[in-house]
Amino acid sequence: MSAPNNPLALKELDIPGRSKDPVSNNPIIWGINIAAALGNFPLHGLLCRAGPWGNMAIGDTLRISWGSWQNVWVETVDKTEVNTQLQMFVPLKHMVDGRFAVSYVVKPLGGTDQPSDVMQVLVKLTRPGGDSPLIMIIPQAILDGGIDKDNVADGVPITIGKADGTPPYSNAAAGDVCRVSWGGIYVFSDPLTQEQAEGKAPIIITIIEAVIREAGDADFPGVAVVFEVYDIVFNRSEDWSAEQRVVVAVDATRLVAPLLKETQNNELDVDKLGDADGTVQVIATDTSKFKVGDEVFIRIKGTPVEGPPIDWEPSAGVKLESVPSVMETTAPNAVLRQLAKSQITLSYRLEKADGSADLRSKSQFIRAIGEVQRLAAPKVLDENSGALDPALDKIRLEIRFDKSFAEGQALKIFMLGTTPGLEPYLPDLALRPITHNEIVAGLPLAYSIDGKHLATVNGGTVEFYYQQWLPDSVLATLDLFEATHAIRESIHTDILRVGEPRLELPEPEVAGVVNGVLPADTAGTTATVTYTKTVSGDEVFMFWMASKTGEYTDSIKLNEFTAGQRVPFPIPAAVIKGNEGGTVEARYHIVRAAGATSYSDTLTFSVGVALDLQAPKIKEAPNDTNLDPLDAQGALTAVVDSAGLLLGDTIIVTWTGAPGSLPAGSHTTAPWTVTTLGRQEIPLVVSVIPFNLVKSITLSCTVTRGNQEPKESPPRTLAVLQLRVDLSHSPKIIQAADGGDGTELDVSTLTGPATLRGGFWPHIANGQRVWMSVKGIKKDGTEYKRVVWTGTNNAVNGTWISQKYLDATVSLVDMQSLKNLSQLLVTFMTTLDRSTDESQALSFPVRTYTVKNLVEVLPTITSIKESPGGEEIPHGSPTVKTAVTLSGTATPDTKIDLANNGVLMPNTEIEVDPRGEWTFTLTALIAGTTYSLSARRKDGTLSNTWNIVVVALVDPTLDSVQDDKGIEVPDRQFTFSTQLKLKGKASYGQRVEIFDGDGASAVSKGIAPVGDKGKWKFEIEVAVQELAHRLYAKSLYHSDSVLSNVRSVSVIEDIAPTIDSVKGTISGKEIPEGSDTVETDITLSGEAVKGQRVEVFDGENSIETVSVDALGKWESRIANLSVTIHSFTTRALYGTGQVSIPRTVRIIERPLTLDGIYGSDSVVPGETFIPSGGKWTRRYIRIQGKGTPRNKLELLRTGYPENGKVTVKDDGTWTTGTYHGNPHGEGSVTITAVDLTTGRRSNGWTITWQQEWNNGQGS
Repeated sequence: MSAPNNPLALKELDIPGRSKDPVSNNPIIWGINIAAALGNFPLHGLLCRAGPWGNMAIGDTLRISWGSWQNVWVETVDKTEVNTQLQMFVPLKHMVDGRFAVSYVVKPLGGTDQPSDVMQVLVKLTRPGGDSPLIMIIPQAILDGGIDKDNVADGVPITIGKADGTPPYSNAAAGDVCRVSWGGIYVFSDPLTQEQAEGKAPIIITIIEAVIREAGDADFPGVAVVFEVYDIVFNRSEDWSAEQRVVVAVDATRLVAPLLKETQNNELDVDKLGDADGTVQVIATDTSKFKVGDEVFIRIKGTPVEGPPIDWEPSAGVKLESVPSVMETTAPNAVLRQLAKSQITLSYRLEKADGSADLRSKSQFIRAIGEVQRLAAPKVLDENSGALDPALDKIRLEIRFDKSFAEGQALKIFMLGTTPGLEPYLPDLALRPITHNEIVAGLPLAYSIDGKHLATVNGGTVEFYYQQWLPDSVLATLDLFEATHAIRESIHTDILRVGEPRLELPEPEVAGVVNGVLPADTAGTTATVTYTKTVSGDEVFMFWMASKTGEYTDSIKLNEFTAGQRVPFPIPAAVIKGNEGGTVEARYHIVRAAGATSYSDTLTFSVGVALDLQAPKIKEAPNDTNLDPLDAQGALTAVVDSAGLLLGDTIIVTWTGAPGSLPAGSHTTAPWTVTTLGRQEIPLVVSVIPFNLVKSITLSCTVTRGNQEPKESPPRTLAVLQLRVDLSHSPKIIQAADGGDGTELDVSTLTGPATLRGGFWPHIANGQRVWMSVKGIKKDGTEYKRVVWTGTNNAVNGTWISQKYLDATVSLVDMQSLKNLSQLLVTFMTTLDRSTDESQALSFPVRTYTVKNLVEVLPTITSIKESPGGEEIPHGSPTVKTAVTLSGTATPDTKIDLANNGVLMPNTEIEVDPRGEWTFTLTALIAGTTYSLSARRKDGTLSNTWNIVVVALVDPTLDSVQDDKGIEVPDRQFTFSTQLKLKGKASYGQRVEIFDGDGASAVSKGIAPVGDKGKWKFEIEVAVQELAHRLYAKSLYHSDSVLSNVRSVSVIEDIAPTIDSVKGTISGKEIPEGSDTVETDITLSGEAVKGQRVEVFDGENSIETVSVDALGKWESRIANLSVTIHSFTTRALYGTGQVSIPRTVRIIERPLTLDGIYGSDSVVPGETFIPSGGKWTRRYIRIQGKGTPRNKLELLRTGYPENGKVTVKDDGTWTTGTYHGNPHGEGSVTITAVDLTTGRRSNGWTITWQQEWNNGQGS
């Protein structure tokens, strides 16, 4: 059920007939035209579809709203509609012009309304142009003078309508598009504006030069020009406008246009053409352009009323045989008839025999009149008198082949029904594709519809039709307007009743039919319609349906002379004589001039001669004299084959048993009605045969016709032969060989009584008496006999019949008393007529067994060894040897064989010695094979199974050497790991020995087993040494010494790296472990394994990776170290990744000091030291001190430049350089330095300035 309270996501209503694209995009509005609203389903309305929706269930309801009309359709889901798409119709009364909001509501059973999306539609039911003719105006100068090379560039302006201020045509509306055909090339107007639709603005369509040239030249009467109109919802005008002609001569190279011989004044009547092809005439009189051997390819173009545009050219041309001449070729009838009520453009191209460029002709424009050739209605093969049987399994349609069919097209089949409640029913049926072979054959197409669809319309009506669908590749080439009529629809079948046909007319009269029989030699007859309530215009269709000759039909359309009269239809002698021994059903129907169809009853009769009753025969006794019971085991059939038997005759056959036989030996059949003329096969009971063995019976019959007295046949005497039985019918001891069918009985295998199984023979039946006994020789040589069944006490019963056997037993003691290799006989007899007289019993073949009364030993396999070599092969193990030696035990002095997978192996017979032991060498074993070997006793008993796998003899390989971490060590490379993992290949299940070294000095590292995929692996330990280890594997399964490839590996000692030196990079001084330094740029160096790499760390932080040189030395410079304690280590990037002993250095700040001021007479540095508190009478000074390398300092109260800045050198000293001090005059000043990184201040240095330079000592 639906979940009533769960919201459903319902899409908008699906209307298949709506416009392909919206007719308005803002808002989105879809178009509904006349065809969709009224034409597609004129009895029902507009087809709509919805569903399925989530949890769709029986009882859900759907209601469609159409504008202000609510519930225009209400659908309640039944069990056949659950989870399907619903097909519904908006009734015709709601199809009126206007814009409507369309939606639907689904109400799940027990739930609330769930609305769908809303769709806006525009319904327009007025056809552009209405019933009035379409008018266009072509300039008179063009009509009179035509178009040539001088004026073609100007084009041709065509005015739509009278251009007098009135609307251009009836029902003109904004959005209409006019479509002009200029010689079959289409030119469209822009959609009409409202002013143009009202006639207030002109509609001018200009035919440009390119279009004129594409359509081609045309002599008088010229290119045909017409137009039609489509409105906004693709309603099409009723017809084209009146044709106007324009002579075109712009291409002087064009050949004279061809003619169509069947035209009159350039008009082709396709109705008069009928089924004939057209005749195209090419006037080949210009010897400068036409040559013998040139080929003519005609071309036919046009747009049919239905279907896609046609552009046809034959695949092969027609050769010119004579020049000058008028050559004739054919235009296909199917192409010409499709263009009825449209224009035909006829032209040709001339393919030159000399290989020069093709020449093209002018075009001939032909108006085709006559009825459009529509696709024929499908034929309903199961129709009977205007009705269909609702119980049909399937409805068979036959679709007449149409020459317009093409490979890749598909036919969409429609079954449009009406239920007894007048509701429409339109199931979605599968497409019917058209294949290549069907096009080649050109035969009618078959299509079947599941008969289940008839149940819905049982008691209603149904009609059938189809549409010819085109591939998308074809539709994509059409414009929007061509696409509206590209799909062709067939004529609909008559509307058929679903149920019993309505037979309202009397059956016809057939002259010469007497008592339901028409003599076969009748020289023609008449089937007369006796019904006379007919009028002129009625059509009478007669059907003569013969069982042998098939259907013969005739018809007549009544006129003023024949209406109201009996209508005789002549029947030729051929359809009478050809149906001799068959039946005929004669009927007719009348298609009324007023529209309805009336159907008649059917007259059924036979065609033949009077009854000539002969003695019946037995089908199973082909010689008609005796009957072999074996030929009548499953059936006994009386055959009555007499001339003159008629439908409805009743036959009774009597089998009379031999005198003295029991009543069960006779049989009389139930009445047999003749339903099909000819040989009658009537079943008799088979059980009468056993009562008449080796006796004669009598066979006879009677035939009753209507109310006549039964007619008796002559009797036939038939001898019944004795029943032939063979050993397969005789009893058997089921513990004997082959389930009792063999000849050997092994008593030693019995664990209980022996079972004697009574057999099953032809004509076995309840009550037949049976006798059975066994007879043999005991171990002491005396006779053994036992009677198992006697006829007076034993008989066939129901159990025997149902299970097809009955068992009895002989005791185990009796069986064990029998002599070894003696014979045991089983005898059996039965009386098939149930007599207890043993002398009358039928003896069956005696079954003879050879008794084997030895204790058999179950054979065993105790050992399998390789040969040669003698190495034991355990069960399930592999070997590379192709020969093995088996040994085991079995019954002494017997012979056994070997079996593989339970199947006997040829040439393996083995003699078991008196001790019960055996041995055998099995050769020619195949590598890659698993053998499941067992010893097989002659009675088929198998020993235990011993599996061996013979594997291919593979030379060992050493494919991989890895270190302890699983990293591959390439050949001739080194590793730090003393643990090595070796891998390679060898023969599955074998062993290889691993060696390190060369020749006799090689050292064994152990033995590796080979796995089930032929791979081995082995771990070894090797010593550290620069001299390479020479590793290889040796086969332990070859007969000679076979070694693998060699892998050489050097093992290097895993030495921990060291840090041996820490120096100031600038000073080059060694910094002892754990000491302080003010240098922030240091250099580390140390040792490691040469050629490797180490990673330098400052605490946990990786600084860099450096290479170790060929001497085992490495070095790393580290700059910009912070003021803190640094712990430096190096980690080996090889081996186990050992880490060096840390080296610790503390980077400290140097105190900021101002160490002195030096005076100078000029900018050249002076050497006069000025002590703190001292005086200086000159102008230039220089200041120096110490601080943290690379820190920036600011000097305060230094004079000019005021507060100068300096940088501490890498060696920790700083100086300002000589400069002009204290420009402001005399006085004391204390100078200090400030570290801009740390903010610390130096000591102060005070000097007193005296301006002696004012006396000329300075400048």
